[in-house]
Amino acid sequence: MVSAKGSNKQRPANVPEENVYSRMHWMVIVTYVAAIGAMAMLMIGAG
Repeated sequence: MVSAKGSNKQRPANVPEENVYSRMHWMVIVTYVAAIGAMAMLMIGAG
């Protein structure tokens, strides 16, 4: 099997095909939004 973006690197046998991502996963975006929101709340509360 060939992994994402057409590289020649083989996917390990114990990694399911659905765990290979070619773009940013939506949970990464949710985590960044939550972290920025938490930092904003800390800065507003400290002022």
